[in-house]
Amino acid sequence: MQQDTPADIQKRLPLLAAFIVLFAVVLFFRLWYLQVVKGATYQELAESNRIRPIKIRPPRGIIYDRHGRPLVENALTFDISIVPEDAPDLEDSIARLASIVKMRPEAIRSALEQAESVRGKYEPVKIKEEAPWDEVALAEARQNDLPGVIVEPEHRRHYPYGGMASHQFGYIGKLTRSQKKQEHVDTGLLVGQGGLEKVYEKLLSGTAGRRMLQVNAAGMKVKDLGIEEPKPGTDLYLTLDLDVQRAAEDALGSRAGAVVAMDPNSGEVLALVSHPTYDPNLFPRGISPRDWVKLSNDPSHPLYNRAIQSVYPPGSTFKIVVSLAGLDSGKIDPDEKITCTGSLRTGRRAFRCWKRGGHGQVDFHKGLVESCDVYFYTMGDRMGFDHVAEYARKLGLGSKTDIALADEKPGLVPTAAWKREKVREPWYPADNFINSIGQGFMQVSPIQAAQMIGAVANGGVFYQPMLLKRTRNRGTGAEKVFAPQEKRRAVFKPEALEAVRSALLGVTSEAGGTAHGAATPLAAVAGKTGTAQVIAQKVAGGKLTATTQDHAWFVAYAPADDPKIAVAVVVEHGGHGGAAAAPVAKKVIEEYMKHAGTKTAR
Repeated sequence: MQQDTPADIQKRLPLLAAFIVLFAVVLFFRLWYLQVVKGATYQELAESNRIRPIKIRPPRGIIYDRHGRPLVENALTFDISIVPEDAPDLEDSIARLASIVKMRPEAIRSALEQAESVRGKYEPVKIKEEAPWDEVALAEARQNDLPGVIVEPEHRRHYPYGGMASHQFGYIGKLTRSQKKQEHVDTGLLVGQGGLEKVYEKLLSGTAGRRMLQVNAAGMKVKDLGIEEPKPGTDLYLTLDLDVQRAAEDALGSRAGAVVAMDPNSGEVLALVSHPTYDPNLFPRGISPRDWVKLSNDPSHPLYNRAIQSVYPPGSTFKIVVSLAGLDSGKIDPDEKITCTGSLRTGRRAFRCWKRGGHGQVDFHKGLVESCDVYFYTMGDRMGFDHVAEYARKLGLGSKTDIALADEKPGLVPTAAWKREKVREPWYPADNFINSIGQGFMQVSPIQAAQMIGAVANGGVFYQPMLLKRTRNRGTGAEKVFAPQEKRRAVFKPEALEAVRSALLGVTSEAGGTAHGAATPLAAVAGKTGTAQVIAQKVAGGKLTATTQDHAWFVAYAPADDPKIAVAVVVEHGGHGGAAAAPVAKKVIEEYMKHAGTKTAR
């Protein structure tokens, strides 16, 4: 065989070089076609043929009362969802899924469209929440026929007592678009939207787990690669006592108003009631537009927490403040007597006492026990209201208590300077009169009133109202206990405090007292009634309707000689405090005293 000579090889080199160049050009254009022209397509296919992590939301922390009884729980349910990117033929998947979950295809399309603007890529869209077991089983059994469809376990929030303490617990709801931007979390997440659910969201929410699925280009599940278990949220143990809370709810009944019960020696909130209430179970499932409109437009404002957000004239409960202002400063002699004829005149105006015939000769003790308006007109005018206002602020009025709930209102303690600035009028002697009996410009919330009477009971110590007693990590069992927080102390002369306390006991126990309805054989109750005028009778034409009746107040503590519970009650349009509010406080105190010393906080 003849071998190629160097000359022959030399002749072929240009041909070989041309072939190499041509190959390189073809390779270049092929790569360009694959990476540029078809790059997006192949990228999509690559993404579709990979491991898909499915988020498993953790169970939220359980909320218990102070004795370890569950107040807010979780119920395991299953949701049927669809991942549109995993459904090559989305319309076919929608049609097949519609037959399983008994929904119209249009409803499924609508759910997908609504989620489109807020969901992330490969984020499941819930189609059927709390699906019946037969639908869940069928969806799981037909996985090969339902590309993109998955079944998600969900620990659904459940409020077993319905509207009880709803303003304290709050509720959870779907994360809004604005919240997603702020928190950088999934849109489908259910988060605290009110009350303690919102305040302690980071503790309650836990850490999500993952279910790893391998899917192919057709969106079919190829293999289940295992589960990374979620970490449950932290459990909360509240200061609330279920029995006391329930007694307060029942006693207030269907009437609008609020009840706050506290331990005066720690600030622990034993009960916090606001009526009307609402059912927080409406929200975890996604409240319907109809139900939301109904709640939002309800003229009784059920979403409003009256215990901390509503402020009222305190009525005659404010006479406690006037009493301490006078006795502590020496401007009231407890033995001095004045004559109450049923009214007191200043200028051309007569200010009436609630007792038309008058109380006759009145000293301090009788004045507070029988709530003589003329006595407190006289003393308030003698001191000047700016002096009384100093003691009102000393007793915590006019400022927030800093309870761990949103939107607390500070109330109002007026002064001459305030009136000049806000009303653009001078302070008149008549202002001394009406504000000294808790009318006029005075505004107090039920939580402030409870804190005030608690400070009178314990000798002037102000504790921050406390809702959370301890937390427990469900995974590790680690606990964190929260101690009472003393905010400040108000110092009063012992004899001044003793005189006020003696009179407050007389309110419920002496013949002329205004709150015999609060007396109970279980404990000596010290308290003060209040009737806060809503509208003048002359304005109402002499007749008061259900919406113009006076607000009824009662503040109290018990036992009088060793206070364990302090209570503030306001019944909107309830009339007289002794008739409407005092019996509510009685039932709350009795429920507490029945079990005092027999329960152990866990």
